[in-house]
Amino acid sequence: MEQLSPQLMNRLVFAVIMHGLNEAQTNLALNVLNDALGHESTQIRELAVVALADLSVPSLKRVPPLARALGDDSPRVRRRAARALGDQGAAAAGAIPQLIRGLSDSDPSVRRDCAGAIGRLGGAGHQAAPHLLPLLAEPEYRSRAVASVAFKRIGRAGLPHLLKGVGSADPELRGRCATLLGLIAPDDERVVTTLQTVLTDEDAEVRARADEALHMVRTPPPLAAVA
Repeated sequence: MEQLSPQLMNRLVFAVIMHGLNEAQTNLALNVLNDALGHESTQIRELAVVALADLSVPSLKRVPPLARALGDDSPRVRRRAARALGDQGAAAAGAIPQLIRGLSDSDPSVRRDCAGAIGRLGGAGHQAAPHLLPLLAEPEYRSRAVASVAFKRIGRAGLPHLLKGVGSADPELRGRCATLLGLIAPDDERVVTTLQTVLTDEDAEVRARADEALHMVRTPPPLAAVA
């Protein structure tokens, strides 16, 4: 086989994305791309992730190498892998342990993209909820927003962790947990009781968030339109 080089990898990626491959070529490409994830060149490893994301094989075959790429030395490769895993649908549930580790990555973009991938799993990503909690207080707004969306998609399975989060020492985290509780489970008695307690929080912004969440809880749903 021709020695791997950035030029060769570019040709392979182009063939995968633009032209497609027959079954024999696809299986060969999968092996080549798996090997390329261990290449010394960061560019080649990144190109391998790009090609894997579009290779015409079942998602279950793509997920293991993409999960492996989440442990790469390069943040660029890890980000690519997290985004690609988010595109794999339910099959990406097999990579939840790696995505959870990615939530504490040293690179904020990797943390954010792992949170986004977990959110796209919906309720199946519930085991990541306690690890998502710190991201609600990330310095960067986009990261906080992505973590909030992930909690909304996980749904009620994340409630125990949000209820715990309102007891955090971080007022930013307490406030965001209060808001999410009102959005996710306004009809849950635990949520109502907790939000009433948060109304006495020492932080004015947290109290305002709790008050707004309780307003949503107490607002009756709109009447159904009469035909």
